[in-house]
Amino acid sequence: MNTLGWGQVTPEGTDVKSNKFVYVFNHDLSSLEKIERTIRFVLGRLNHYDKHLPPDPQHAITFDLRGQDISDESVKFITKDIMDKYPRKSSLIIDYKYS
Repeated sequence: MNTLGWGQVTPEGTDVKSNKFVYVFNHDLSSLEKIERTIRFVLGRLNHYDKHLPPDPQHAITFDLRGQDISDESVKFITKDIMDKYPRKSSLIIDYKYS
């Protein structure tokens, strides 16, 4: 099995040619406390991945919201907070799956 020398990272998908890595988060986002915990988790993951993946990785994040009633304000808050706190915001794509 080829591990590509990434260490302990587990993206859901990769495109090695474009240096793009895909992550899907299916977290309970039913309260502000849970949203903030998820944001901390995502930021921790991104910072960890940046140490183990090839230089300057592109991160494509999808939040799987199926089955949850999440307001547009919460979605905007999640996106803004992650973009504000992650130092390489130009390397982020954040998407939401509703159905």
